[in-house]
Amino acid sequence: MARTILCFFFLCLVALLHPSFSEAVTLGKRNVPAMFVFGDSIVDGGNNVFVDRNVTTRFLPYGIDFPTGPTGRFTNGKNPGDFMSQLLRFPRFLPAFMDPKTTGGMILYGVNYASGGSGILDYPGSLFISLNQQIKYFQNTTIPELRTQFNNTEKLSQYLAKSIFVFNSGGNDIEQECNGPVRKEKCASDEFLESLLANFTHQLKIVYNLGARKFLLFGVQANGCNPQHKATLLATEKCREDINNASKTFNTLLRSSIDRMYKSLPGSNFVFVNTYGIVRNVFDNPQSYGFKVVNQSCCTISTGMRGGACEKYSTPCMDRKTYMYYDGAHFTEALYKLLVKKAYNSTLPTEVYPFNVAHLAALT
Repeated sequence: MARTILCFFFLCLVALLHPSFSEAVTLGKRNVPAMFVFGDSIVDGGNNVFVDRNVTTRFLPYGIDFPTGPTGRFTNGKNPGDFMSQLLRFPRFLPAFMDPKTTGGMILYGVNYASGGSGILDYPGSLFISLNQQIKYFQNTTIPELRTQFNNTEKLSQYLAKSIFVFNSGGNDIEQECNGPVRKEKCASDEFLESLLANFTHQLKIVYNLGARKFLLFGVQANGCNPQHKATLLATEKCREDINNASKTFNTLLRSSIDRMYKSLPGSNFVFVNTYGIVRNVFDNPQSYGFKVVNQSCCTISTGMRGGACEKYSTPCMDRKTYMYYDGAHFTEALYKLLVKKAYNSTLPTEVYPFNVAHLAALT
Protein backbone atom coordinates (compact mmCIF):
# COMPACT_ATOMS: atom_id res chain seq x y z
CA MET A 1 0.00 0.00 0.00
CA ALA A 2 2.78 2.41 0.97
CA ARG A 3 4.60 1.53 -2.25
CA THR A 4 1.45 2.30 -4.30
CA ILE A 5 1.03 5.69 -2.66
CA LEU A 6 4.71 6.47 -3.25
CA CYS A 7 4.41 5.55 -6.95
CA PHE A 8 1.31 7.71 -7.32
CA PHE A 9 3.11 10.64 -5.67
CA PHE A 10 6.08 10.17 -8.02
CA LEU A 11 3.85 10.15 -11.13
CA CYS A 12 2.10 13.33 -9.97
CA LEU A 13 5.47 14.98 -9.39
CA VAL A 14 6.65 13.99 -12.89
CA ALA A 15 3.45 15.38 -14.39
CA LEU A 16 4.04 18.70 -12.71
CA LEU A 17 7.71 18.97 -13.62
CA HIS A 18 7.73 17.46 -17.12
CA PRO A 19 5.68 19.44 -19.66
CA SER A 20 5.43 16.65 -22.23
CA PHE A 21 4.03 14.20 -19.67
CA SER A 22 1.53 16.78 -18.42
CA GLU A 23 0.53 17.56 -22.01
CA ALA A 24 -0.15 13.89 -22.72
CA VAL A 25 -2.48 13.67 -19.71
CA THR A 26 -4.31 16.84 -20.80
CA LEU A 27 -4.72 15.64 -24.39
CA GLY A 28 -6.35 12.47 -23.16
CA LYS A 29 -9.17 14.52 -21.62
CA ARG A 30 -9.93 16.67 -24.66
CA ASN A 31 -13.32 16.17 -26.32
CA VAL A 32 -12.28 17.92 -29.55
CA PRO A 33 -9.40 16.27 -31.45
CA ALA A 34 -8.92 19.11 -33.96
CA MET A 35 -10.14 22.48 -35.17
CA PHE A 36 -10.26 23.77 -38.73
CA VAL A 37 -10.51 27.52 -39.31
CA PHE A 38 -11.88 29.23 -42.42
CA GLY A 39 -12.49 32.88 -43.16
CA ASP A 40 -10.93 36.32 -43.39
CA SER A 41 -8.36 38.51 -41.64
CA ILE A 42 -10.05 38.22 -38.24
CA VAL A 43 -8.85 34.62 -38.03
CA ASP A 44 -5.98 34.56 -40.57
CA GLY A 45 -3.16 32.65 -38.90
CA GLY A 46 -0.51 33.72 -41.40
CA ASN A 47 -1.65 32.39 -44.78
CA ASN A 48 -1.35 35.72 -46.55
CA VAL A 49 2.36 35.85 -45.71
CA PHE A 50 2.87 32.92 -48.07
CA VAL A 51 0.66 34.47 -50.75
CA ASP A 52 2.33 37.89 -50.73
CA ARG A 53 5.73 38.28 -49.06
CA ASN A 54 5.23 42.05 -48.90
CA VAL A 55 2.05 41.92 -46.82
CA THR A 56 2.34 44.44 -43.97
CA THR A 57 1.36 41.92 -41.28
CA ARG A 58 4.78 40.28 -41.73
CA PHE A 59 6.32 43.26 -39.97
CA LEU A 60 6.12 45.05 -36.66
CA PRO A 61 4.05 46.48 -35.08
CA TYR A 62 1.88 43.48 -36.01
CA GLY A 63 2.64 40.57 -33.70
CA ILE A 64 4.39 42.75 -31.14
CA ASP A 65 2.68 40.77 -28.35
CA PHE A 66 2.63 37.37 -30.08
CA PRO A 67 5.07 34.82 -28.60
CA THR A 68 7.09 34.55 -31.82
CA GLY A 69 6.64 38.09 -33.12
CA PRO A 70 5.01 38.94 -36.48
CA THR A 71 3.39 35.94 -38.18
CA GLY A 72 0.88 37.51 -40.54
CA ARG A 73 -1.88 37.85 -37.94
CA PHE A 74 -3.80 41.11 -38.27
CA THR A 75 -3.41 42.19 -34.65
CA ASN A 76 -0.83 42.79 -31.94
CA GLY A 77 -1.03 39.27 -30.51
CA LYS A 78 -3.37 36.30 -30.60
CA ASN A 79 -6.51 36.21 -32.74
CA PRO A 80 -9.82 34.37 -32.09
CA GLY A 81 -8.53 31.11 -33.58
CA ASP A 82 -5.56 31.17 -31.22
CA PHE A 83 -7.66 31.85 -28.13
CA MET A 84 -10.16 29.15 -29.09
CA SER A 85 -7.38 26.60 -29.60
CA GLN A 86 -6.13 27.40 -26.09
CA LEU A 87 -9.60 27.00 -24.56
CA LEU A 88 -9.97 23.67 -26.36
CA ARG A 89 -6.60 22.68 -24.86
CA PHE A 90 -4.59 22.08 -28.00
CA PRO A 91 -0.83 21.89 -27.37
CA ARG A 92 -0.02 24.47 -30.05
CA PHE A 93 -1.61 27.09 -32.31
CA LEU A 94 -3.01 25.83 -35.59
CA PRO A 95 -0.56 25.98 -38.51
CA ALA A 96 -1.35 28.08 -41.58
CA PHE A 97 -2.29 25.89 -44.54
CA MET A 98 0.01 27.79 -46.94
CA ASP A 99 3.06 27.16 -44.78
CA PRO A 100 5.10 24.39 -46.51
CA LYS A 101 5.68 22.80 -43.09
CA THR A 102 1.94 22.22 -42.62
CA THR A 103 1.93 18.55 -43.51
CA GLY A 104 2.05 15.12 -41.91
CA GLY A 105 1.66 15.15 -38.13
CA MET A 106 1.45 18.95 -38.11
CA ILE A 107 -2.17 18.79 -39.31
CA LEU A 108 -3.53 16.39 -36.71
CA TYR A 109 -4.72 19.14 -34.35
CA GLY A 110 -6.23 21.05 -37.27
CA VAL A 111 -5.34 23.64 -39.89
CA ASN A 112 -5.99 27.35 -40.41
CA TYR A 113 -7.05 28.22 -43.99
CA ALA A 114 -8.22 31.80 -43.37
CA SER A 115 -6.98 34.60 -45.59
CA GLY A 116 -7.17 38.34 -44.90
CA GLY A 117 -9.25 40.15 -47.51
CA SER A 118 -11.21 37.06 -48.54
CA GLY A 119 -14.97 36.75 -48.65
CA ILE A 120 -17.82 34.34 -49.15
CA LEU A 121 -17.92 35.41 -52.78
CA ASP A 122 -15.06 35.12 -55.26
CA TYR A 123 -13.37 38.32 -56.43
CA PRO A 124 -11.43 37.80 -59.69
CA GLY A 125 -7.86 39.05 -59.63
CA SER A 126 -7.62 39.02 -55.84
CA LEU A 127 -4.42 37.83 -54.19
CA PHE A 128 -6.41 36.54 -51.26
CA ILE A 129 -7.71 33.01 -50.80
CA SER A 130 -11.48 32.98 -51.16
CA LEU A 131 -13.65 30.87 -48.89
CA ASN A 132 -14.44 28.59 -51.84
CA GLN A 133 -10.72 27.99 -52.39
CA GLN A 134 -10.10 27.44 -48.69
CA ILE A 135 -12.71 24.68 -48.70
CA LYS A 136 -11.10 23.14 -51.80
CA TYR A 137 -7.77 23.07 -49.98
CA PHE A 138 -9.42 21.21 -47.11
CA GLN A 139 -11.10 18.80 -49.53
CA ASN A 140 -8.29 18.16 -51.98
CA THR A 141 -5.19 18.39 -49.79
CA THR A 142 -5.99 17.99 -46.08
CA ILE A 143 -8.56 15.20 -46.33
CA PRO A 144 -6.24 12.95 -48.43
CA GLU A 145 -3.37 13.62 -45.97
CA LEU A 146 -5.62 12.72 -43.05
CA ARG A 147 -6.62 9.49 -44.78
CA THR A 148 -2.94 8.61 -44.98
CA GLN A 149 -2.43 9.51 -41.30
CA PHE A 150 -5.37 7.44 -40.06
CA ASN A 151 -5.41 4.62 -42.61
CA ASN A 152 -8.85 3.82 -41.21
CA THR A 153 -12.04 5.27 -42.69
CA GLU A 154 -14.15 4.84 -39.55
CA LYS A 155 -11.58 6.51 -37.28
CA LEU A 156 -11.20 9.41 -39.71
CA SER A 157 -14.99 9.89 -39.79
CA GLN A 158 -15.12 9.95 -35.98
CA TYR A 159 -12.21 12.39 -35.85
CA LEU A 160 -13.89 14.81 -38.28
CA ALA A 161 -17.27 14.48 -36.55
CA LYS A 162 -15.74 15.43 -33.18
CA SER A 163 -13.63 18.28 -34.58
CA ILE A 164 -14.86 21.88 -34.63
CA PHE A 165 -15.05 23.82 -37.89
CA VAL A 166 -14.78 27.58 -37.37
CA PHE A 167 -16.03 30.11 -39.92
CA ASN A 168 -15.62 33.89 -39.84
CA SER A 169 -16.66 35.37 -43.17
CA GLY A 170 -19.03 37.87 -44.78
CA GLY A 171 -17.62 41.16 -43.50
CA ASN A 172 -15.50 41.82 -46.58
CA ASP A 173 -18.42 41.02 -48.87
CA ILE A 174 -20.57 43.61 -47.12
CA GLU A 175 -17.75 46.17 -47.15
CA GLN A 176 -17.28 45.58 -50.86
CA GLU A 177 -20.99 46.13 -51.49
CA CYS A 178 -21.27 49.21 -49.27
CA ASN A 179 -18.13 51.14 -50.20
CA GLY A 180 -19.17 52.26 -53.65
CA PRO A 181 -18.76 55.85 -54.88
CA VAL A 182 -22.28 56.82 -53.73
CA ARG A 183 -23.18 56.44 -50.07
CA LYS A 184 -26.70 55.06 -49.65
CA GLU A 185 -28.98 54.75 -46.65
CA LYS A 186 -29.32 51.04 -47.40
CA CYS A 187 -26.02 50.04 -48.88
CA ALA A 188 -26.70 46.31 -49.19
CA SER A 189 -30.08 45.15 -50.44
CA ASP A 190 -32.02 42.30 -48.90
CA GLU A 191 -31.57 40.42 -52.17
CA PHE A 192 -27.79 40.74 -51.96
CA LEU A 193 -27.67 39.62 -48.32
CA GLU A 194 -30.00 36.68 -48.95
CA SER A 195 -27.86 35.64 -51.91
CA LEU A 196 -24.74 35.97 -49.76
CA LEU A 197 -26.28 33.72 -47.13
CA ALA A 198 -27.32 31.18 -49.78
CA ASN A 199 -23.71 30.99 -50.96
CA PHE A 200 -22.48 30.62 -47.38
CA THR A 201 -24.92 27.86 -46.41
CA HIS A 202 -23.99 26.01 -49.61
CA GLN A 203 -20.33 26.18 -48.57
CA LEU A 204 -21.17 24.88 -45.10
CA LYS A 205 -23.05 21.95 -46.64
CA ILE A 206 -20.00 21.05 -48.72
CA VAL A 207 -17.90 20.87 -45.55
CA TYR A 208 -20.65 18.85 -43.86
CA ASN A 209 -20.60 16.36 -46.73
CA LEU A 210 -16.84 16.03 -46.20
CA GLY A 211 -17.45 14.85 -42.63
CA ALA A 212 -17.83 17.97 -40.46
CA ARG A 213 -20.57 17.92 -37.83
CA LYS A 214 -19.67 20.67 -35.35
CA PHE A 215 -19.75 24.22 -36.71
CA LEU A 216 -18.82 27.48 -34.98
CA LEU A 217 -20.05 30.50 -36.93
CA PHE A 218 -18.87 33.98 -35.95
CA GLY A 219 -21.27 36.66 -37.14
CA VAL A 220 -20.10 39.78 -38.96
CA GLN A 221 -18.77 42.44 -36.58
CA ALA A 222 -19.82 46.09 -36.39
CA ASN A 223 -17.58 47.07 -39.30
CA GLY A 224 -19.17 50.50 -39.59
CA CYS A 225 -17.46 51.53 -36.34
CA ASN A 226 -13.95 50.72 -37.60
CA PRO A 227 -11.49 53.64 -37.34
CA GLN A 228 -10.86 53.42 -41.11
CA HIS A 229 -14.36 54.84 -41.64
CA LYS A 230 -13.86 57.91 -39.45
CA ALA A 231 -13.03 60.13 -42.43
CA THR A 232 -16.37 59.32 -44.05
CA LEU A 233 -18.54 59.99 -41.00
CA LEU A 234 -20.92 62.89 -40.75
CA ALA A 235 -20.49 65.28 -37.81
CA THR A 236 -23.40 63.68 -35.96
CA GLU A 237 -22.27 60.08 -36.48
CA LYS A 238 -20.16 57.69 -34.40
CA CYS A 239 -20.30 54.84 -36.94
CA ARG A 240 -21.28 54.08 -40.52
CA GLU A 241 -24.70 52.73 -39.63
CA ASP A 242 -25.45 51.78 -43.24
CA ILE A 243 -22.67 49.19 -43.03
CA ASN A 244 -23.70 48.17 -39.53
CA ASN A 245 -27.34 47.68 -40.55
CA ALA A 246 -26.27 45.45 -43.43
CA SER A 247 -24.13 43.42 -41.00
CA LYS A 248 -26.99 43.07 -38.53
CA THR A 249 -29.38 41.94 -41.27
CA PHE A 250 -26.93 39.31 -42.50
CA ASN A 251 -26.38 38.07 -38.95
CA THR A 252 -30.13 37.79 -38.37
CA LEU A 253 -30.47 35.75 -41.55
CA LEU A 254 -27.53 33.55 -40.56
CA ARG A 255 -28.85 32.93 -37.04
CA SER A 256 -32.25 31.95 -38.44
CA SER A 257 -30.67 29.56 -40.93
CA ILE A 258 -29.10 27.49 -38.15
CA ASP A 259 -32.38 25.80 -37.23
CA ARG A 260 -33.04 24.89 -40.88
CA MET A 261 -29.54 23.48 -41.39
CA TYR A 262 -29.78 21.52 -38.14
CA LYS A 263 -32.92 19.80 -39.41
CA SER A 264 -31.67 19.18 -42.95
CA LEU A 265 -28.16 17.97 -42.02
CA PRO A 266 -28.46 14.90 -39.74
CA GLY A 267 -26.05 14.87 -36.81
CA SER A 268 -24.96 18.47 -37.30
CA ASN A 269 -24.66 21.08 -34.55
CA PHE A 270 -24.11 24.80 -34.97
CA VAL A 271 -23.13 27.65 -32.67
CA PHE A 272 -23.74 31.22 -33.82
CA VAL A 273 -21.71 33.93 -32.06
CA ASN A 274 -23.28 37.38 -32.17
CA THR A 275 -20.01 39.17 -32.81
CA TYR A 276 -21.85 42.34 -33.79
CA GLY A 277 -23.78 42.53 -30.51
CA ILE A 278 -20.76 41.76 -28.35
CA VAL A 279 -18.52 44.27 -30.15
CA ARG A 280 -21.12 47.01 -30.28
CA ASN A 281 -21.80 46.64 -26.57
CA VAL A 282 -18.10 47.15 -25.85
CA PHE A 283 -18.01 50.13 -28.23
CA ASP A 284 -20.97 51.76 -26.48
CA ASN A 285 -19.93 50.80 -22.91
CA PRO A 286 -16.13 50.51 -22.99
CA GLN A 287 -15.39 51.16 -19.33
CA SER A 288 -17.58 48.23 -18.29
CA TYR A 289 -15.09 45.96 -20.07
CA GLY A 290 -11.86 47.73 -19.18
CA PHE A 291 -11.42 49.61 -22.45
CA LYS A 292 -10.71 53.33 -22.75
CA VAL A 293 -10.22 54.01 -26.47
CA VAL A 294 -12.78 52.74 -28.98
CA ASN A 295 -12.71 55.23 -31.86
CA GLN A 296 -9.07 55.18 -32.93
CA SER A 297 -6.42 52.62 -33.74
CA CYS A 298 -3.56 51.67 -31.46
CA CYS A 299 -1.04 51.81 -34.30
CA THR A 300 -0.27 54.58 -36.77
CA ILE A 301 -2.27 53.97 -39.95
CA SER A 302 -0.30 53.85 -43.18
CA THR A 303 -1.44 56.45 -45.69
CA GLY A 304 -0.17 54.35 -48.57
CA MET A 305 -2.08 51.15 -47.72
CA ARG A 306 -5.77 50.43 -48.16
CA GLY A 307 -7.76 48.80 -45.40
CA GLY A 308 -6.30 50.81 -42.53
CA ALA A 309 -3.07 48.83 -42.13
CA CYS A 310 -0.40 49.81 -39.60
CA GLU A 311 2.59 51.81 -40.79
CA LYS A 312 5.48 49.36 -41.08
CA TYR A 313 7.78 49.41 -38.01
CA SER A 314 5.81 52.22 -36.37
CA THR A 315 5.51 52.33 -32.58
CA PRO A 316 2.03 51.34 -31.35
CA CYS A 317 0.24 52.62 -28.26
CA MET A 318 1.74 51.47 -24.97
CA ASP A 319 -1.41 50.40 -23.10
CA ARG A 320 -2.78 48.04 -25.76
CA LYS A 321 -5.17 46.30 -23.39
CA THR A 322 -7.28 49.47 -23.20
CA TYR A 323 -7.71 49.88 -26.97
CA MET A 324 -10.47 48.14 -28.94
CA TYR A 325 -8.85 48.54 -32.35
CA TYR A 326 -5.28 47.74 -33.23
CA ASP A 327 -5.34 49.08 -36.79
CA GLY A 328 -8.05 50.64 -38.91
CA ALA A 329 -10.14 47.50 -39.25
CA HIS A 330 -8.96 44.87 -36.75
CA PHE A 331 -9.21 44.50 -33.01
CA THR A 332 -6.55 44.18 -30.36
CA GLU A 333 -5.72 40.89 -28.71
CA ALA A 334 -7.61 42.14 -25.63
CA LEU A 335 -10.89 42.47 -27.54
CA TYR A 336 -10.45 39.10 -29.24
CA LYS A 337 -9.87 37.47 -25.87
CA LEU A 338 -13.13 38.92 -24.58
CA LEU A 339 -15.02 37.83 -27.71
CA VAL A 340 -13.78 34.24 -27.54
CA LYS A 341 -14.38 33.99 -23.80
CA LYS A 342 -18.00 34.92 -24.41
CA ALA A 343 -18.28 32.51 -27.33
CA TYR A 344 -16.96 29.72 -25.12
CA ASN A 345 -18.75 30.41 -21.84
CA SER A 346 -21.72 32.74 -22.34
CA THR A 347 -25.21 31.52 -21.46
CA LEU A 348 -26.92 34.57 -22.98
CA PRO A 349 -28.94 33.79 -26.14
CA THR A 350 -28.21 37.34 -27.28
CA GLU A 351 -24.51 36.40 -27.44
CA VAL A 352 -24.49 32.72 -28.46
CA TYR A 353 -27.15 30.55 -30.08
CA PRO A 354 -28.41 27.94 -29.37
CA PHE A 355 -25.63 27.23 -26.85
CA ASN A 356 -21.96 28.05 -26.27
CA VAL A 357 -18.77 26.46 -27.58
CA ALA A 358 -18.12 24.59 -24.33
CA HIS A 359 -21.43 22.78 -24.86
CA LEU A 360 -20.61 22.17 -28.53
CA ALA A 361 -17.25 20.68 -27.58
CA ALA A 362 -18.86 18.33 -25.07
CA LEU A 363 -21.41 16.91 -27.54
CA THR A 364 -20.76 13.34 -28.64
